[in-house]
Amino acid sequence: MPVKIDFEFDCRNIQIISEMNTWTLIDTETDGFYSPIHIVEIAAQRFNGTSPVGVPFRVFIDHGVTIPEEATAVHGYTTEFITANGLPPIKAYSEFADFVAGSRIASHCLTFDWDRALKPEVDRLGIGQIGSKGMCTWGLSRRVFNELPSHKLDYLREHYGLKCCRPHTALGDVESVVDLLVGTVFPKLQSLGLRTIESIESFAKQTPLLRCKCFVEGLDFDSEQEKLRLARRQFEEEAEEKRQVLALISTEKIPSLLIAHSLIEEAPSIDFPGRTFLFTGKMAWGSRSEAEKQIIARGGLLPKSKSVTRNLDYLVLGEDREKGWTSLITGGKLAQAFEMRINSSSDSKLQIVREEDFICSLL
Repeated sequence: MPVKIDFEFDCRNIQIISEMNTWTLIDTETDGFYSPIHIVEIAAQRFNGTSPVGVPFRVFIDHGVTIPEEATAVHGYTTEFITANGLPPIKAYSEFADFVAGSRIASHCLTFDWDRALKPEVDRLGIGQIGSKGMCTWGLSRRVFNELPSHKLDYLREHYGLKCCRPHTALGDVESVVDLLVGTVFPKLQSLGLRTIESIESFAKQTPLLRCKCFVEGLDFDSEQEKLRLARRQFEEEAEEKRQVLALISTEKIPSLLIAHSLIEEAPSIDFPGRTFLFTGKMAWGSRSEAEKQIIARGGLLPKSKSVTRNLDYLVLGEDREKGWTSLITGGKLAQAFEMRINSSSDSKLQIVREEDFICSLL
């Protein structure tokens, strides 16, 4: 069993008492994502502690099933290829079991490779469990490199220039994860005092993530937690203030007050190519259909849905004196948009813009 590390203390002072363990990193390619899932390729690399041992394992498995086109589009394997190159499942898993030799199994997407693919498959075949569930290297990467925007293997492969014979094959993905672990992850953790695979696996499962971030970056957990608490409180107070403004404002004060509270963009920069526009309220400038033609002519898009979604880039406020957006302040898509702005995270792309700013962008 993994050694449990109490990250309340400085891990750099932990006395290392465990021997290096053998374990196996795997990756699978399948005929799809929905049960029953059939593995058509499985690749693996044995490790002794933090060092890979021997050459990788790879086998193609022929279950006698048709591989859908959407699966082939991902990994490139056709039904004909697997029929010609795959082993019968029992023989393939006998060879795989010999390679694993009862060790713990890790992968970059353990919830899929182990929980949804490998374990259900060996259960379905009645051949017994192969190895035991270990760590997820995606979770490990997330804890070591908290600053990265993504920990998907494609992103990490490009970001770190990882080795790969061919992306989206089990063998190629194992090669990339081995390069990530040996070249980047393990050296970083060893410099922080985590020198055994048991301590590294424990760290890969440690929560909350903030504690891992503090450990890696040498920060005080209690101080960082207090900063988050204060930031959350400030956000909630600002959101409540905006809700109160919406409840109290009069028609005459709507535009300036909503701009002041960052619900409507002030002097926005409006781009058209690939951006999606939706209108609310009657326009003073002219017909909405003519405005939509102008958007399309500039490479912009019109949404299929007439409701406000997170895929929307701009909500344009028509400014007709009687039937413009200010007459719709209490309901419909405008209320949805304001609520989204109030509760949005910093990565929300929705911008609410006034008609006059939209028309200026057409000139």
